[in-house]
Amino acid sequence: MVDTLLGGNWAILAHEWAGPAGIDPEHWQDVVEAAAEAAGVDVEFVVIPRRSLTVVFNRAAPPTFAQVRASIEVIERHR
Repeated sequence: MVDTLLGGNWAILAHEWAGPAGIDPEHWQDVVEAAAEAAGVDVEFVVIPRRSLTVVFNRAAPPTFAQVRASIEVIERHR
């Protein structure tokens, strides 16, 4: 995931993906944050409660609103 963020991309966690076999969104955020910190990547998380999503991106290469919106639309279509 850190390589993705270093490349100027972002990641989105749909909270239902955590499920009984997965990790909860808060734990996912902790794991990603620790890995990013170890790699020297300054990340930001944006929780979107209405959509039950968490977005993470590299602050040095943030995505545009349109890019994130397009990613969210893909997730919404597959729900």
